[in-house]
Amino acid sequence: MGILDSFKKKIEEEKKEDAPAAKGKYEDACALCGQGGTDKKWMGQYWHKKCMRVAKKGARKMV
Repeated sequence: MGILDSFKKKIEEEKKEDAPAAKGKYEDACALCGQGGTDKKWMGQYWHKKCMRVAKKGARKMV
């Protein structure tokens, strides 16, 4: 273990403690990324706004 490793561990621990709970309209997991705090419900699944944009852009390329 080097000096930088100990600093990285401290920073990671602080991020875990300071990380706010995921805010969103729903508590369910996102269909694309699997994280909680989703904003939209579409086709029976819950999505973040960002994830929904990414999925729609990907679907356009398939058509």
